Amino acid sequence: MNYVLVSIGTIPDYIKKTINSILTVDKDAKIFFCSDQKIQLKDIEIVDLNDIVSDLTNKIKKNDIFKDTIYESNPLWSTSLLRIFYLRDIQKELNLEKLIHFDNDILIYKPYEEIKEYFDLSKFNITPASENRLIFGYSFIPNYEIFNTLCHSLDKKIDEGIKKDWEFNNFSPPNEMDLLGMVYRQETTLFNLLPILPYDSSIIFDPLSYGMYIDGTHTEPRKFYSKRKIDFNDLIGVELYSKRIKTKFIDNNPLVYWDNKTFKMSNLHIHSKRFEKFLPKGYKDYV
Repeated sequence: MNYVLVSIGTIPDYIKKTINSILTVDKDAKIFFCSDQKIQLKDIEIVDLNDIVSDLTNKIKKNDIFKDTIYESNPLWSTSLLRIFYLRDIQKELNLEKLIHFDNDILIYKPYEEIKEYFDLSKFNITPASENRLIFGYSFIPNYEIFNTLCHSLDKKIDEGIKKDWEFNNFSPPNEMDLLGMVYRQETTLFNLLPILPYDSSIIFDPLSYGMYIDGTHTEPRKFYSKRKIDFNDLIGVELYSKRIKTKFIDNNPLVYWDNKTFKMSNLHIHSKRFEKFLPKGYKDYV
């Protein structure tokens, strides 16, 4: 299976942990690391984003919706959105059909073959954070045509927002999670939302809340006996707070508990960036 990682700007120092977790868990993985910075990684195909940028991506880059706003000081807002359009360019340039993509601070615990039944080959598959936000905790793109449609829908929504000064979003530019949510509400049939709760699935995907609950964030990493981090705007956060479900990391596996049953997770979003605590079983340093 093709795994595509995208990094714009400074390459995070934990990226090798992400790559090594993929290679440890999925023996059939082919990884493409795509960046606008120079890097060498053993046996990993490196893609220079400067060589493949399309007119559409250049348009999004030029019309930076976060420029001259309170979000401008944090490049993450711009790069997270721009990443989506670069991903489209990568898929077209490399002629990739099926591919998996997620944020760079993700560790995986299940290979593609064990979770492929959850992917719809006719839709864009992604993890929901809430009813209004979708996030690249995990995504599966079956072909270029579907993702190209998504990107043009995002571009249309951005044009509409710029024209109307984002009046439909409290006059503030939305992040990529909110934009994806807006497109989802208008074009629901384009999407397949991956299961994030155990009520109707035996495998769980982590958009962001499980990892945040287990170990906090990079600005507020969890300390022993410290209060758990919960986002009450997220579907998972509400369930964790209500104690209907519980989650733990045991024996190199993230687990969810509900109704006296245990559910395994496909991935974990490591917001704390403390990857060493959550490496998958059998982890090896390949790169």
